[in-house]
Amino acid sequence: MMFLAMSPKREPWNKKELRQAVAYAIDREAIIKTVLQDQGKVLHGPLSRGQYAYDPNLKPKYSYDPEKARALVKQAGFTNGVDVGLFTPVGRYINDRQVSEAMVAMLRAVGIRAALKTPEWPTLWTDVQKGRVPFYYMGRGLMISGGPAISQYFETDESPRIGYSNPAVDDLLRQSRATFDQADYVKAINRALSLILDDAPAHFLWQHNILYGVSNDIKFTPQPDHGLRHFDSDEQQIEHRRATELQQWLSMSWKQRSPISTRRTRPAR
Repeated sequence: MMFLAMSPKREPWNKKELRQAVAYAIDREAIIKTVLQDQGKVLHGPLSRGQYAYDPNLKPKYSYDPEKARALVKQAGFTNGVDVGLFTPVGRYINDRQVSEAMVAMLRAVGIRAALKTPEWPTLWTDVQKGRVPFYYMGRGLMISGGPAISQYFETDESPRIGYSNPAVDDLLRQSRATFDQADYVKAINRALSLILDDAPAHFLWQHNILYGVSNDIKFTPQPDHGLRHFDSDEQQIEHRRATELQQWLSMSWKQRSPISTRRTRPAR
């Protein structure tokens, strides 16, 4: 999930209309087609097809509309436009600098005079984690289920990375964690996402296509989290399997636990 973060705690991003203007100013389809060479899918929220609780009918949806973006900039009180800094990593994500340069041009076209800032990644990441960066381009992975990431960025006091706070969103995210009913979970998460989309503390951009180069001599199935795991020997495979068993066993209640096998066998060929 790639996104633009806009901290409502920091001027000028405390203006909801300005944050929404950013969402209408970015032509995501054009960036995917040109800068990303068609290797991405537009996001209309933090979740996409294949992720748990994804709702294709989630609203509001933002489309490229520069005229509407210009009007919202003026509604926010910036009749002569506004100067901002857009922070981006360089070399962290696919064509991240080129993507940000394209977005800078689109933002300037609607009156948001963005200046590109490219600090070193360790500095940028430290500052983002401490809530020091008001406007930045970044990604979030490992989102098979979006709940933890959504809470991390959008629940009050979970993280200062964006600094967003909405009591209604907090309540819905708590409800999603408290229920064991799948339908109730999906409903709570998507109601929270609808509020987040309207407030626009972040504009969700696209999901990169994950590309693998695999020899015809290798049998390989991508993992849902896109992780690559390599084991050089049979012994390492055995140790990895036993470590996984131990982790699963420790996560169970004592009533569920059964003895872990200590027999060391060679993996089947």
